[in-house]
Amino acid sequence: MRLSDAAGVELFDLRKPLGAGSSVASTSVEEFPNPPPRIGGIVVNRDGSFSLPLDVPVIRDGRVLYALTVELDPGSIHRLAMAQYPKTSVVSAVVDRSGHFISRSLSPQEKLGHLGSTYLQEATKRGGHGKYTNVTLEGVPSYTAYVTSDVSGWSTHVALPTTPFDTARLWSYLIWAIVILLCALMSGALLWITLRDLAQVRSEHERLLQGQKMEAVGQLTGGIAHDFNNLLTAIIGGLDLYLRRSDVTGRDRRYLEGALEAAERGAKLTSRLLAFSRTQQFGIKAVDVRATLDGMLELLRQSLGPTIDIRVVVNPGAEWVSTDAGQLELALLNLAVNARDAMPNGGTVTFEAKRQNSLREGKPWACVEVSVRDTGLGMEPDVRVHAFDPFFTTKGAGQGTGLGLAQVYAFARQSGGDAKIESEPGKGTRVGLLLPLADARKTAPQSEPHLSTGLFAPAGKGNRILVLDDDQNVREVLVENLQAAGYIVFAASRGDEALAALPSFDPDLIVLDFIMPGINGAEVAARVRQMRPDQKILMVSGHYDSVLLDAAGGNIPVLKKPFDGETLVRHVSQVFEGN
Repeated sequence: MRLSDAAGVELFDLRKPLGAGSSVASTSVEEFPNPPPRIGGIVVNRDGSFSLPLDVPVIRDGRVLYALTVELDPGSIHRLAMAQYPKTSVVSAVVDRSGHFISRSLSPQEKLGHLGSTYLQEATKRGGHGKYTNVTLEGVPSYTAYVTSDVSGWSTHVALPTTPFDTARLWSYLIWAIVILLCALMSGALLWITLRDLAQVRSEHERLLQGQKMEAVGQLTGGIAHDFNNLLTAIIGGLDLYLRRSDVTGRDRRYLEGALEAAERGAKLTSRLLAFSRTQQFGIKAVDVRATLDGMLELLRQSLGPTIDIRVVVNPGAEWVSTDAGQLELALLNLAVNARDAMPNGGTVTFEAKRQNSLREGKPWACVEVSVRDTGLGMEPDVRVHAFDPFFTTKGAGQGTGLGLAQVYAFARQSGGDAKIESEPGKGTRVGLLLPLADARKTAPQSEPHLSTGLFAPAGKGNRILVLDDDQNVREVLVENLQAAGYIVFAASRGDEALAALPSFDPDLIVLDFIMPGINGAEVAARVRQMRPDQKILMVSGHYDSVLLDAAGGNIPVLKKPFDGETLVRHVSQVFEGN
């Protein structure tokens, strides 16, 4: 496949290595017929092989901006034609607009790409349909009938020896009828091939556009989450510092604690946006299914609306699974939204987790099936078979991308499990995620956000910490919490400022934000590691790119925003202790 601009200049060619340069394509905007698909004549490639270019325009606002070109194999045309050619002395051929052979019943390999006789070329130029007297390339005098395709401009020619016509006129009429029928069949076959390949090219183009949309959504949500987490860090940090004061009591403390709880709920909602960012790490660990569903109830109620009843059933022995917590939440939310769309008049959505004993590669496999069942319209069998296929959707234009269930299936497979669908028209749909069972006995208790109750004990012991964050409110919260814990702190708002202060301040630890204007946190960490390989670093960020962090030296601990002062001091202490 290759892509050309409106002037016919080739932009890229998937058959060539990247950076191999471009050339002038065979098709420009002005050459496209109406309707726009255009199939070209046979082309000789550099390696001596032949191909047939199919050009399809990319139209926006009524203008042709680009041309997509795919190369068809002439062999597919020949095989289709051979199925229609009569097994007699009749010589049949398919030629392009200039009279070059694309398929021929006699000597197909030797004649492929060669010009036909003068008679054939003249008939090809005339177009339409008709007959002419001809001498075949084998020297046999023949009567030839031809018909030209309106779509491709190609023509089918069927030549019969003149002898039967000269000896038996009745038979000649019959043969002519057969010839006309064969030509019509060949013309229909050519039209079918053209439309089939046109549909494939358009499908690939739509998939490319959908992929770009999903990439844009990932970048947008990652940026939004980062900005919100910066705001929430300043809010939570400020409230936390104020609550640690001993003179805050009574109603003032209750108001502040309520505000802190609301900010922490906002942090949970914001963290779910990061599930759309493709640069997030897929961290498999033991996840409490019951706690996950309980934590999602408020979000599910808001997403599904008041007409849908939500039920949660977690059976004994099915509480813990091995997966990524954030991706599990996103998968369940995806399934819940699909269930809502399948119940336009309301209904019930049931989230259930139950223990399953299955077989995997012939061996017993203990897993947990986390399912979402609705009482909606259900699926037809042909829809159910393709439900997990990427870009497959039964929704109208602009109502769905066909990526929701595909992402759910990919998540289950990444977790080491599987996914399945049970559905019948009028009886609802049940989607089950088979996830590996986690051992609760080896699972550390999951930490929940908690309110600060007082001053934490000084832990600094005079250690020097360089704080780098471009947000002034966040920077002040970091500095005040670290100073309250007994650390000596130097603050910087830019990466170059922090690097310049490094020799004179000589920090024991650098606490830095990841996303900053100019030099970002990963670049600062990489430069610091070059100068001081053993320097301790703690990254704080509401949205981080794991690829860039790994490039900065790897093994850099990350504290996700937002957090309170106690969490910050605890992570700093762990870095100093080497944990």
